Amino acid sequence: MKKLLILLAGAALLLPAAAAAGGGLTFPDRHAVPEGAAYVGSEVCAECHEDIAGFYAGMAHDPAAELTVPGTEVSTCEACHGPGGLHVDEGGEGPIWGADFMAGLSADDRDAMCLQCHSGQKRAWLDSPHAGDEAGCVSCHVDQVHAGGAVRPFADFRIEGEFCLQCHAEQAGDFRLPYRHRVLEGEMGCTACHDPHGDESGAIIDDNAVCLTCHSQMAGPFVFEHEGVAGEECAACHRPHGAINDKLLAQDNNALCLQCHYQPDFPVVGSVNHGGFLNSASRCYDCHVQVHGSNINPAFTE
Repeated sequence: MKKLLILLAGAALLLPAAAAAGGGLTFPDRHAVPEGAAYVGSEVCAECHEDIAGFYAGMAHDPAAELTVPGTEVSTCEACHGPGGLHVDEGGEGPIWGADFMAGLSADDRDAMCLQCHSGQKRAWLDSPHAGDEAGCVSCHVDQVHAGGAVRPFADFRIEGEFCLQCHAEQAGDFRLPYRHRVLEGEMGCTACHDPHGDESGAIIDDNAVCLTCHSQMAGPFVFEHEGVAGEECAACHRPHGAINDKLLAQDNNALCLQCHYQPDFPVVGSVNHGGFLNSASRCYDCHVQVHGSNINPAFTE
């Protein structure tokens, strides 16, 4: 047991709630506890597992802190590994939730283990995109569990975004495009826009509010609203991580605008024939400079 491959033993640090991730059962209630097994306390575990107790020394899961699952007397080690009485009585050969048990846990079970204690993130986490998939608590908080993991811990990185990009390879490519949010330069982090645990509305942030916290000049209200902008997500026109086009535009030049403004008698747009402008290689926003809205002109020109 000294080499436990716990994918989630220390996930108790991440996330305290008595209810499990996928239903109303607590983590221990989801699994068969050996008959007659009793809780013995983390200090008993530490007598044999000195290396693991040493790993946790001074950390939130330190057995010496004698923390317990809220509402119970179950202390740190047994919160994840189950009651250790039979294991101790049989000299370390008795039943315990060890490496094989941990390796066989579902994603929901792993979340439930952590959420026994980390209830502060529970509601948001259960609705977040990370919940229920392989990116569980320990995937990110790998330095808080005694068996390690496949990713490098957050503390290894000087720039926050490089930690997240270990898994998010597509975004890693976007941040290397000519026009990008400057995450790899350390000028902003992923958490400026994303909450990895989710939020109470349900997900990693992806609506306009987060964009407008920085781009407040686009927020309005305007006397003349650009209907397409007001009714769409910013990402309808902009690639939020990076793009080959200036302003992070999803398409180059007029192609983006004509997705909405093309009409059967094109190059007439609205009631104006734009043929002369377009033939001269002008871009829509050379004239319609106030594309997000205007307080002066309903055509969004200066």
